[in-house]
Amino acid sequence: MRRSWTPGVGPGAAVALLVSLHGCTASAPEAPADPGEGPYHILVTNDDGIRSPGIQQLADALREVGEVTVLAPCGQRSGSSISVQLGQGKRLRPIADEGRDWGNCVDGTPADAVMLAMEALVPEGGFDLVVSGINAGANVGDLGHMSGTVGAAMAGAYYGVPSVAASLGGNEMDFGYAAAFMARFVEELKRRPPLTGTVLSVNFPAATEVGTAGVALGRMGGSYIRFGYEEVEPDDDVRVFRPRYDPAETHPPGSDTEAFMAGMITIAPLRFDWTDEELLRELAEWGLDHRVGGEVEGK
Repeated sequence: MRRSWTPGVGPGAAVALLVSLHGCTASAPEAPADPGEGPYHILVTNDDGIRSPGIQQLADALREVGEVTVLAPCGQRSGSSISVQLGQGKRLRPIADEGRDWGNCVDGTPADAVMLAMEALVPEGGFDLVVSGINAGANVGDLGHMSGTVGAAMAGAYYGVPSVAASLGGNEMDFGYAAAFMARFVEELKRRPPLTGTVLSVNFPAATEVGTAGVALGRMGGSYIRFGYEEVEPDDDVRVFRPRYDPAETHPPGSDTEAFMAGMITIAPLRFDWTDEELLRELAEWGLDHRVGGEVEGK
């Protein structure tokens, strides 16, 4: 039986059901598609590289929803967040082999790929949506800040294009179910008003419908794993450190991490604007002054 969370019920009291696995139940103003408006253009990218099975299965599934353009890093660029290689020229490479057109790649970061697509591959009328993924590994909670998958989606939001980041956790990296779900999710986005400046971070806890408990909306927060470094034997006089991964024991109530750890597909709405509005109002009451000492001449 699939579980759905509602406020005040069950382990995720502050996590609400967004959609069910067999149909969308949330209500929202709809913008019916106008056939005269032309095709729905989707830019697909990732941080695992152009040849990742995740991006290819995602692109194939989304071709049932709209016209897909693929531009991704030529190689693995995980953990690059929204970094860009400013001041460096870029080479756009079409990738095709064994009778398959993979799309295009660039020697750069995921955010570079999105920025270049917006300049060099943008279709008439512009992109309607950026979809980044499907990443091999979850980017739930605080890990989203480090994620190149989320960073690429943030780059889309920077250009004013609604964006989605999709990531698959667990041990089984079979992207078929997640790709099919994303096609349904994007079909729903297509029917609704654009979410300008917004990134929807979607995380799958398992590779199958059977292994998934439902779908939940949660605030970005917490971490299911902690990254760090531990020192090992030195190399001559050089100190050497290797990565360390520690599971987190607790997760903030109502967070996407809590829902993810309970087996739910999580959707966290994020914004490109990181401004802390509450602190901004508090700072305005500090009476800050530009002078560092004494009176300014003429005052």
